[in-house]
Amino acid sequence: MKKYSLGNHIGYLLKGIWESDKKLMALLIIETVCSVITPYIAMYLPKIGVDLATDGASVRRAAALLLAITCILILSQGLGSMASRGKTRLLDRVRSFYRIRLFCKTLDCDYEHVESTEWQDKYEQAKEMSVDWGPWSATTLMSEGIVKLGSAVVSFLLYGSILVSLSPWMLALILVLSAVNFLALRRAQKYEVSRIQERSGLQNRRGYMEQVASDMKYGKDIRLYELSGWIRQCFSHYNDAHFRLRQAVQQRFFHAAFVESLTLFVRDGIAYLWFLYQAASGMLSTGDFVLACSAVASFSTLVTQMSTSVGQLMQAVPPLDRMRSFLDAADEPEPDPAAVPPRKEEPVGIRFEDVCFSYGGRNRVLDHFSLSIEPGEKIALVGLNGAGKTTIIKLLCGFYRPESGRILLNGQDIRNFKKEDLYGLIAPVFQEATILPFTVAQNVAMSDENVDRDRVEESLKRVGLWEAVGRLPLGMDNGMTSLEEGGSSFSGGQKQKLLMARALYKGAQLLFFDEPTAALDPIAESETYEMFHSLSGNKTAVYISHRLASTLFCSRVVFLENGRVKACGSHEELMKTCGEYREMYDLQSQYYKKTDGLDAGAFA
Repeated sequence: MKKYSLGNHIGYLLKGIWESDKKLMALLIIETVCSVITPYIAMYLPKIGVDLATDGASVRRAAALLLAITCILILSQGLGSMASRGKTRLLDRVRSFYRIRLFCKTLDCDYEHVESTEWQDKYEQAKEMSVDWGPWSATTLMSEGIVKLGSAVVSFLLYGSILVSLSPWMLALILVLSAVNFLALRRAQKYEVSRIQERSGLQNRRGYMEQVASDMKYGKDIRLYELSGWIRQCFSHYNDAHFRLRQAVQQRFFHAAFVESLTLFVRDGIAYLWFLYQAASGMLSTGDFVLACSAVASFSTLVTQMSTSVGQLMQAVPPLDRMRSFLDAADEPEPDPAAVPPRKEEPVGIRFEDVCFSYGGRNRVLDHFSLSIEPGEKIALVGLNGAGKTTIIKLLCGFYRPESGRILLNGQDIRNFKKEDLYGLIAPVFQEATILPFTVAQNVAMSDENVDRDRVEESLKRVGLWEAVGRLPLGMDNGMTSLEEGGSSFSGGQKQKLLMARALYKGAQLLFFDEPTAALDPIAESETYEMFHSLSGNKTAVYISHRLASTLFCSRVVFLENGRVKACGSHEELMKTCGEYREMYDLQSQYYKKTDGLDAGAFA
């Protein structure tokens, strides 16, 4: 993971604040200025009053001057309070700004990241502590820390200039003791930051056990298998570990508080005695004595404020490192120049040339795999689990890149196509029925703009789903999930027909069917595949199925084993030449026979 400096993070966040809401930037500046002016005026006000009294100023002059200063003080306090309240409200917008950026990154990143558990963990880590912790999120902590640190540094310089004019060596003593106090607090804060990841992990595990205990899908198993004691034990373990961690952190802060009290006693005691001596000796006026005491007292607050603000900033650094590393992660660059994709009406042929591939460098899934598919050909990929069938589809879609070898579409390496152009050639129907919380028409068109309603209707009619859609209260404008008011839910078979309608609507040259009917019974699957075949026309189609009889209509069947082509030919040819294929088919064929009833002893 890339590390960024604190200054780099501050600049990055200020840029994000400017892009998300310029009013927030103005409020931060106003709050910073008011945070300096208000205590500075409040510190000088007693000195001015004493000077006016000792100098024998007239009541009118003293009242006018004190009233003017008080008005400035009230105005500064009011503006600072308003800016602080407005900032708190607008910081939600900054968190939302970065939450949207993280969300968009997951939508646009290379697909291989989507299937990566490590990438998903990075996304959760990037999001959790950076934007999902509300006022304690890293983006908020750093925004507020910038204001506190900025005002503290300016105030520190102002108060220091006062003290150096009164007693330079006293300023040096105060700075040394303040540094000791600051370092003690920073030590405790660093320890807290070092264990914040561990704390987050314990909180997540404890929360997971709470979720399991209250989730109804686990309720039956918890009771039938008497798991409540075990779950209670796990929850107590994580809860106690979290408590011990917090105790260890608080112990460090207790030590820092002791050091702070000790340095405060020594520093302020020496300072007050010295300035009292100077005042009694006539070396310091009464007004300057009051000002010096106020400046010394203010230093205690400033040191604590500086330490707290630096602690906030440093606490925000690790989460922001994770967020920025996630956002800055580079995808595969687009080819330049890019190949021109086949025309819309042009048939597309596919050729694998000695392709090798493995996930994450582990066991090889495709081992020197070669295969040619002619334009317009209908081909079936069959084989046992792990033979590489779905991986072939993922490679064809450009979701992954081969480790070696090439995949060609009409003679062009697919790596030479832009992603947008490659995706435009493909209309897939996957095993997972991806139904989005939109209307029927939008689910078919996969768009909310420029939907061709006539084309949607034609596609639904061709797959035999138009009548079912017509019975919905709003027809093709009816919602598809419970998130939509009045949304309807389709059966498994109807969802697969909807996916086929989606593929027809897209009108792409390549149709990929990756076990879209796995949830259906064997006979229904065979009938659905036959419907897909009749609708595919002259397009190139690749079918994947565990059930061999579902793909008898294909011109060729490719039997895969251990990432290679074990046998290739028509169904009849493979039944004669490939023993493994024939054995699989014979075992499965009994389930494809339509019967009027069930064997009486089937459930005996």
